[in-house]
Amino acid sequence: MKLNNLWLYLMLIIIGGCSAASSNPNSNAGFAGSTCAEKPASTLYSKDVKAISIATSGTTKETCQINTGKSLGYTFEAQSGQKLSYQTKDDICICIFTQDLTLLSNTDLPKSGKYTIQVAAPKGSTTFNLEMSLGTLQTSTSPVSPVPSSPQATSNNPPNIPNNSPNTSPSNTNSSGLTQDQASQLIANWLNAKSQIFSPPFDRQLVANYTTGPLYTDITKPGGSIDWLNNNNSRYDYRNSRITKVFSFDNSGNQPAMKVQIYEERTLYGPKGIDSNQSGSSTKNYIYFFSSENGSWKIYDYRTAE
Repeated sequence: MKLNNLWLYLMLIIIGGCSAASSNPNSNAGFAGSTCAEKPASTLYSKDVKAISIATSGTTKETCQINTGKSLGYTFEAQSGQKLSYQTKDDICICIFTQDLTLLSNTDLPKSGKYTIQVAAPKGSTTFNLEMSLGTLQTSTSPVSPVPSSPQATSNNPPNIPNNSPNTSPSNTNSSGLTQDQASQLIANWLNAKSQIFSPPFDRQLVANYTTGPLYTDITKPGGSIDWLNNNNSRYDYRNSRITKVFSFDNSGNQPAMKVQIYEERTLYGPKGIDSNQSGSSTKNYIYFFSSENGSWKIYDYRTAE
């Protein structure tokens, strides 16, 4: 996902996309026709996404350094009807995405579930301090604003599970309604969640959040991927997994498909230690298939490709 920046203390108008941080805790967020674009301008990689908890009372604070061309992400849980407030005195741009990859135009959170805040810098290197709350955020020496979010992912089968993260390419909508950016981010989220799915606590809810059809069945069925790992006292550890190239995207019909190249580093731990046959790094091509389930796009299946 991409995020662009606006100037320090510039108040934004909601236009439906990324927003620059505002110094007014009660202001809205959006594109401000300046350095913050309508859509994120940099890729959000799974390794740069951090899960946080934002309370309805008190303030959650995050501090980090960010460079132009790179995004950072924060995922959090919220309930339908809650409102995200944030403030910072630093020059950054923020987008908020829902779990189904919808880019929000304001900070009203439409449904219960997971949200992602994407942060980017418009130029140079910036160390930012970001304060967030799902309740009333006390005014401090920083600005506050609502933002959009994005989801996180999960994926794969036992001793051979692919992984990746970034999304790259402009949105292209067609009859399916799925865009290339959404498809890329969904794969990224899925790859990002694999460590939580294929190692304790073997999060089956994440599987349901990001997969459907045969992929969901293969992972959750008796004797499937999760059962195999659990019964064999094994787990996967994923590191530095990402999409390195997007070859094609076909969003015609009811089941869009995307061909991508994925680089992945993974380690399979078993009762006797590391299984070297199923561990290491690899670069492979895959075709991912997508399907809409109750209004949310999910990964239906995938296969290796030339």
